Amino acid sequence: PHAIKWPPEVPMGTELPGFAKHLFYPMNASSLLPVLALNPHPGEYILDACAAPGGKALFIAEQLGDSHTLVANDLSRARRDRMKKVFADYDQKVGVWGMKAELICKKAPEAFDKILLDAPCSSEAHIYTEKKELDKWTQNRIKGLKKRRVGLLSGAWHALKPGGTLVYSTCAVTPEENEWVVGKFLKKKKGEATLVPFPVKNAPGSGGIPGEYATDFDVSYVRRVLPHKDNLDPMFVAVFSKAE
Repeated sequence: PHAIKWPPEVPMGTELPGFAKHLFYPMNASSLLPVLALNPHPGEYILDACAAPGGKALFIAEQLGDSHTLVANDLSRARRDRMKKVFADYDQKVGVWGMKAELICKKAPEAFDKILLDAPCSSEAHIYTEKKELDKWTQNRIKGLKKRRVGLLSGAWHALKPGGTLVYSTCAVTPEENEWVVGKFLKKKKGEATLVPFPVKNAPGSGGIPGEYATDFDVSYVRRVLPHKDNLDPMFVAVFSKAE
């Protein structure tokens, strides 16, 4: 309900009426799912831990209305500057931080009602559309990214209030960056973190990939969008609840 589909009679790349006036923000519809799963409400203190380029943060801010209780964090100064311009263009007041996501808990321990961790990933949407990205792809990259994910999740977890919600998302297809991370994190935070069913009704996509990477949780609880099945960019979403 929050998306306008590209008009099929208009060639892709054409500037649509209203774009220059910032009446809408262009992004793939699958990117809406992590925010819908987060379900922001006015007055909640929310962190978008890896927020650049800012599309999801913009959507969160819109859901929060005038409460201005969103912090958008990104380590890269250039990406933060781009985000600030996006927020200004769309007249949204958002706090911008520039910290390592896993260290935010030191500045703000157990501070946030909800956290979105849209983690840096192998980003297959770029790999299958840009040859230069495909040429850079290696299996070792996946191995390094999956370990970093658990560290990012654990750090963000300590910034989340008891009883709070953390949404973990990636635009990766690989189970190493998705189901494996969910299973590893649940083991690490046993008794403290609970994987809850994906809460958005009638959303595109389906459950996770069963098998060796997802032996300790119900894969129907997570959501996967796959390009060849759903005609959208890849997206993976898992929702965790923190014990009171």
